[in-house]
Amino acid sequence: HVDLGRARLSCAGCTLMLLVTCGLACNVFSAAQPYILAGNGFTNTQTSLITTIRSAAYLLGTLAIGRYYRWIGYRAGCALSAVLVSVSFVLFAAAKSLAAYYFAGAVAGVGYAFGSMVPASILMRRWFRSHCGLAIGVCAAGTGLATVAFSPLFSAEKSGVDHAFLWTAVFCLAAAAVVFCLVRDDPHALGLEPFGKEAQESAQTRALHALHPTRLRWAMVQLAVLLVSGIGATGFTHLMTLYMAEGMDAMRAAAAFSLCGLALMAGKFACGALCDRLGSYRSNYLLFGCFILGYVLCTLAPLRSEALMLASAVFLGFGSSLNTVGISIWAADLSTQERYESVLRQFQAAYGLGGLVMSFLPGAIADLTGSYAPAYALFAALLAFSLFTLQSTYRLARK
Repeated sequence: HVDLGRARLSCAGCTLMLLVTCGLACNVFSAAQPYILAGNGFTNTQTSLITTIRSAAYLLGTLAIGRYYRWIGYRAGCALSAVLVSVSFVLFAAAKSLAAYYFAGAVAGVGYAFGSMVPASILMRRWFRSHCGLAIGVCAAGTGLATVAFSPLFSAEKSGVDHAFLWTAVFCLAAAAVVFCLVRDDPHALGLEPFGKEAQESAQTRALHALHPTRLRWAMVQLAVLLVSGIGATGFTHLMTLYMAEGMDAMRAAAAFSLCGLALMAGKFACGALCDRLGSYRSNYLLFGCFILGYVLCTLAPLRSEALMLASAVFLGFGSSLNTVGISIWAADLSTQERYESVLRQFQAAYGLGGLVMSFLPGAIADLTGSYAPAYALFAALLAFSLFTLQSTYRLARK
């Protein structure tokens, strides 16, 4: 028996989980970052290190994620990850020192690791035989919704950023309860079948599954995943700080960041749907093109053009879908069904390492040069390298 409604409920639960663990803990936190920087007298590097600590905790969490879900199960594990993020926001609200901010960031990182694209992707592949890419895209789109809905709270909250943190913590706790009600581990445990018919593999997909890349080639693919994820997360979280540091009005910068969140939502829907319809190889060119263009436009931030700021937000947000949905789809393309979970965990570990390596760079470069714009120029060049690496790997399967 196939129950589409039950599959949709699990998809909704994963969407809400990612809204909290990624959208709020990572993306929306960046809306508070300029106020933490201004209100505490920290340097740019010290403030960027909050996200570095979060990324380090995320990386450590990905190493334990397999055991975590084997021990607790997906239903309780997804809900608990949202609880951890709620705790992190309470800690951010209470923080009075740099060490306290770092500890709160570490808790947020662990919550995100356990509530990442790994459980969402695995659950969607259990519940959906067809349109799986779209289902994964829907789940990931929750991160963009969080950016749109919650970023203005940190700019508009007259009582201060601490109160905004507390309101967000309350929402996260309520969301955890809803996630527990919606998510189910496996359709077969309920006497159900996954939705849809098994899609017939294309010749390209069969060739990719049969591909046995050399150690050097696989290391290059891992490096590309590391760069895409690290650049995507770091560039996105520093976007508002970039424009405020160049003298843009705080509310206009917050509006651009919210627009970036809308574009991120659209990009995640589009990424999954395009890969289902066109295949990953052709979709990569379109999505990477938008991603790179967004970073190139960010390098023009010193011009203080509101039109360029909005354009950069749209293209950067749309392309940022690659560092969530894209990674899950690449893992499916470059592995067999039996190895999918293992490869996905490897890619998510690269994701965490990328965030760790890249997160301090914008602040460090800004301290050296007086602007965040040079960091975005470096990131655009590294994204072009990642595109070349991935596409050359896909082309190997065509030979």
